[in-house]
Amino acid sequence: FPRKQLIREDENLQVPFIELHGESTEYVGRAEDAIIALSNYRLHIKFKESVVNVPLQLIESVECRDIFQLHLTCKDCKVIRCQFSTFEQCQDWLKRLNNAIRPPSKIEDLFSFAYHAWCMEVYASEKEQHGDLCRPGEHVTSRFKNEVERMGFDMNNAWRISNINEKYKLCGSYPQEIIVPAWITDKELESVASFRSWKRIPAVVYRHQSNGAVISRCGQPEVSWWGWRNADDEHLVQSVAKACASDSRSNSNKLMNGNCSRDFSNGGDLSDVEFDSSISNASGAESLAIQPQKLLILDARSYAAAVANRAKGGGCECPEYYPNCEVVFMGMANIHSIRKSFQSLRLLCTQMPDPGNWLSALESTKWLQHLSVLLKSALLVVHAVDRDQRPVLVHCSDGWDRTPQIVALAKLLLDPYYRTTEGFQVLVETEWLDFGHKFADRCGHGENSDDLNERCPVFLQWLDCVHQLQRQFPCSFEFNEAFLVKLVQHTYSCLFGTFLCNNAKERGEKHTQERTCSVWSLLRAANKAFKNLLYSSQSESVCILHSPHPGRREPFKTFQPDIVILRVDVIAESMRYCR
Repeated sequence: FPRKQLIREDENLQVPFIELHGESTEYVGRAEDAIIALSNYRLHIKFKESVVNVPLQLIESVECRDIFQLHLTCKDCKVIRCQFSTFEQCQDWLKRLNNAIRPPSKIEDLFSFAYHAWCMEVYASEKEQHGDLCRPGEHVTSRFKNEVERMGFDMNNAWRISNINEKYKLCGSYPQEIIVPAWITDKELESVASFRSWKRIPAVVYRHQSNGAVISRCGQPEVSWWGWRNADDEHLVQSVAKACASDSRSNSNKLMNGNCSRDFSNGGDLSDVEFDSSISNASGAESLAIQPQKLLILDARSYAAAVANRAKGGGCECPEYYPNCEVVFMGMANIHSIRKSFQSLRLLCTQMPDPGNWLSALESTKWLQHLSVLLKSALLVVHAVDRDQRPVLVHCSDGWDRTPQIVALAKLLLDPYYRTTEGFQVLVETEWLDFGHKFADRCGHGENSDDLNERCPVFLQWLDCVHQLQRQFPCSFEFNEAFLVKLVQHTYSCLFGTFLCNNAKERGEKHTQERTCSVWSLLRAANKAFKNLLYSSQSESVCILHSPHPGRREPFKTFQPDIVILRVDVIAESMRYCR
């Protein structure tokens, strides 16, 4: 990663910022009332009274307006304007910037690789051992094992860890280890994979530590117009509910008399007769407690969208084939609608505010509506798991956009661990990175990722929901708003390698963990800049959104229209900041 030669428009100009390791400034020039500089990482504009410092990969588009003005649109909703003295100078900088923000032809062109290489070179030359500063903590690297232990899965009777996806041989967008019911064999999982979109089979990702109810996630079933069904898939879905009952019973036994458990770690078969027999042998009161609860299948799409997907080979579960299951459709918009909504919101940020119509203009973007539906969906999962003690299976179409939004938000509401800085890092790594959210395509920094239809601020939308929760539960989060703002920036910046590629398999093939720094090395718990001073570890264990009406503090009903209180004053404040 050699440094490039600096080109100055004026010999007296100096680079107006301190360069990072591996960063080299290529151009320095004068704009109207400003000094503008372009490096292999950032665009820096130093005005008389302010400074604009934006990573290149955060810029979505650059265009020339009013002949002498550059208009930069950013992926995090910022809009930047820079005025030049001549048309020729404006055009020169337009060409430079458009070349700089183009998607890379190879991943090594992203700055995170140069940054890490130069960091290691500097540390080696200074004979200092600072390599750990670029790495995430042990809580991240050992997250799967730690989470299984922390959530208290019964790995003897109810659940097992399957290595069927070792070296990603079953599904390229799934982690190598997944949790499934103990009696489900790998052969059955292979059959299920042939029936689920992109082979994304139902995998358990969360267990309620008090009642044993779980959250699972997957891709849509490939029913198609022919109405295909898969007996192994139906068995697996029902087995999730049965495993919850078995888990709950075995935990009760341990508390009462420490009874021994049967080992299903190798995927041994427990038939339905054996399971029913184990229930009938329990005492009357215990038998009532361990009957499998009705499993909730939460489909993030609308019913119409799910049916339309049958034309493309997808579809949804037919309740007749999945006994003891309930299917609910949430009506969440797809990535194309979310992208359009975000673009409308960003356009609103660029306009002069009209106090009389601003709130209606904000409403017309539908951004708040999309946030509300997402929060409703997560709250439905929370109520099912925490209040009704029911297992939940979540999916959308492919299972890597709306599904992680719902599951990660529900886990955040259910478990105070995920509201700590450490736990939040584990949550993002598990639900977004391990389970294959396509960051490269959605953020537009993948190799030759020129398809604008694949781009969408899915992760940013989820972080906005987290921000809304922070405002309503100010003492429940260990990290503050600055933490989320910095995380949004570095989702796109490519200074760190955490959000590169589309899945863990690709990141492994590109060796990003060894060749780039982790964003968690910056957003660590010890960093006081990101500490919420109001945080109390004794705050709500489960966060339930409450009614805005005075005197009413009962939790909302599932589909009540005003289920989510969105802080419009915060949105308005953010809009003014973006301008």
